Amino acid sequence: MIRQINNLLTGIGLACELEANSEMNRAFLKVQVINKQKFLTKIELNSTRFYLRKYEVPSEYLDNDWDVTDDELFDSVHEVNIIGIKNLEIQLSKYLDDFRRLVSEWRYDNPF
Repeated sequence: MIRQINNLLTGIGLACELEANSEMNRAFLKVQVINKQKFLTKIELNSTRFYLRKYEVPSEYLDNDWDVTDDELFDSVHEVNIIGIKNLEIQLSKYLDDFRRLVSEWRYDNPF
């Protein structure tokens, strides 16, 4: 988890694909720091603010490279101002049992 924390704190968004509630959809989880810092030594883990977004999108939108808006999302959760890394871990544990699944968001078809 240290690698993920360092990536988050320097502004790199992390994401993973989750199991969708429908075979017609794909589900994603994204997390990112709100105010990134240039240097890790200046970051306070207990006061850093994060946001988390979990949602499902119809597979056809991704398969056809169509634009996705909030109107096309299912089961969307958007939590802003999660304060501190411990609170972020609590929120993430609702959706993930292994935080190592979180990787740089560009590795997924994550439309947001």
